[in-house]
Amino acid sequence: MNVSDIYEECGRLLNDPNNDRWTTAILLDRINVAQTAVLAYSNAVKTKESLTPVAGTAEVSLDSDTMDIIRVHIKNSSSEWKKLDGILKDQLDFTDPGWRNRDDGEPVAYTWDGTNQQLTLVPAPTSEWAQSNGLEVWEVQKPADVSATSDIPFGSNNAMIPYHMAIVYWVVAQCWMDDGTPEALGKSKFHRTDDFSRPGKFENEIQKLRKKFDSPKDIPARILWRPEGGRLGTRAQAKSNPLGI
Repeated sequence: MNVSDIYEECGRLLNDPNNDRWTTAILLDRINVAQTAVLAYSNAVKTKESLTPVAGTAEVSLDSDTMDIIRVHIKNSSSEWKKLDGILKDQLDFTDPGWRNRDDGEPVAYTWDGTNQQLTLVPAPTSEWAQSNGLEVWEVQKPADVSATSDIPFGSNNAMIPYHMAIVYWVVAQCWMDDGTPEALGKSKFHRTDDFSRPGKFENEIQKLRKKFDSPKDIPARILWRPEGGRLGTRAQAKSNPLGI
């Protein structure tokens, strides 16, 4: 669906076929909020950002549109790649109170500061681990706003075409909330409940997305942990991650 198609479908569901009450200007603003909400809930579209760490510096700046981090890999001077584990700073403070004072070395983990859009490598890398474009960050970024009627949401990503109705359901629910009457709010809840235990049409679409575009960090611990010779980590083979990548 392009923007024009979304206008038409929203008008049909809102009994406003000509977009008279909810103008295309209103709908467009809500379409852009909706596509961001879809990615925030699903992490479906992932972008690889290649960055260059600086020897002796733990912090690495990310793209300002980053909304979530999926996985991080780092390369050494021998072009050998390794995966870094993500960890919260509170966890590090508890398990390794002196982590900030470690000598530079081979990074083993990272923390993410979503407010300032920074990764912190733990420990800070030596020159061996500070290679040009030697840090690959797979992340979820805020999608580019659509504006023209011919624009296609999610940056025209073909894999997202079956899920464009999620945008429609989000927008329609938001529009019905404008009335605030019991009848209108009931219609809004049909399209979006904001409660995944009692899903509306929007939440159903998000659940489909999550099943389709799962990420290794979502693999249950009971699958990751294999005490009989297996390894604990996101590279383990599992039904939702059959290639162990």
